[in-house]
Amino acid sequence: MAAVSTVVGVVMIVVALNDVFHTLLRPASTGRLTTLVFRSVWGLSRGRRTLLVVGGPLTVLLTIMVWIVLLAFGWALVYLPHVPDGFSYSGVDPEQYHPFLESLTFSLVALTTLGLGDVVPAEPLIRLLSPLEALTGFVLLSGAVSWFMQLYPALARRRALAIELTSMHAAGMTTLPPAVTSGVAASVVSSVARAIAELTADLVQNTEIFYFAEKDERLSAARAVGYAMELRDAAACAEDADVRLAGAVLAETLDELGRVLTDQYPHVTGDSTDEVLRAVAGSHGYTFG
Repeated sequence: MAAVSTVVGVVMIVVALNDVFHTLLRPASTGRLTTLVFRSVWGLSRGRRTLLVVGGPLTVLLTIMVWIVLLAFGWALVYLPHVPDGFSYSGVDPEQYHPFLESLTFSLVALTTLGLGDVVPAEPLIRLLSPLEALTGFVLLSGAVSWFMQLYPALARRRALAIELTSMHAAGMTTLPPAVTSGVAASVVSSVARAIAELTADLVQNTEIFYFAEKDERLSAARAVGYAMELRDAAACAEDADVRLAGAVLAETLDELGRVLTDQYPHVTGDSTDEVLRAVAGSHGYTFG
C-alpha cells in the first residue's frame, strides 16, 4: 500500500505540473486538463447568458483550484506512508488525527510555504521532499499571476478590435461608400486585416480567451467580426486595384482565423469561413447577417 500511495501521488503531481507547463509556458499549447475544464464549463454555460459572461474568469479560478488540489493531494499521498514516524511533532499529538488528514495538512502547509513549525519532517527523504513541494507551490503562485497577465492584455486587444469594427460599421465605413478615397479605403481594409491577424495570434497563444464572453455587445469580437466580413465583401467589389488587393489580404486573414477556430475548438464547425464565424458568434449569444 505504501508503494501504491507513493506512485499515485507522484502521478498526480506530474499531471498537475505538466498541465501548468503546457498551459502557461509552452506557446500555442494548452494542457489537456485545462482544456477539459474550460470546455466542460463552456458546455454547461451555453444558452445561459449570465453564466457565459462570468464563465471565463470563473473557469480560470477553477483550473487553478484543480491544480492546487492535485498537488496538495499528490504530495499528501507521497507523505502518507511516513506518517507519523517520519515527522517530529511539537505540541501536537499525531494519535488524535487520521494519518491521511495529517499528511494532507502538512502538504497544504508546505505547498503554501506557511511553515507553522508544529510538524516538521524528520526522515531524510521527507526533509528533502518538503522543500520541493514548497517550490512547486511558489511555481504555481507565480504561474497563476503570469496567466492573468497573459490573458487580460489579449482580451483588451480583442475588445479594442470589437469597438473599432462596431464604430466603423456605425459610421458606414464597412461598406466603403463612394465618398471614401481609394487610398483611405485600402488603408482601412489593411488596418482591419492586421487587427484580425493579431486576434488570430492571440487565440493561438491563449486559447482560453475564446471562452470569455462579453456582456456588452460592443465589446464582443465574435459579433463584430461580421463587420470585417462586410468590409471584405465591399473591398472585393471595389474598382480600385489597391482596395481589392487589401480586401484579398483581409479575406485570407479571415480564412486563417476560421481555420484556427475549427482546429482548436471542436464544437466550432462550418463548411466555409463565414459559417464558422457565424457559429462562433452564435456560441457567444450573438448573430449577424
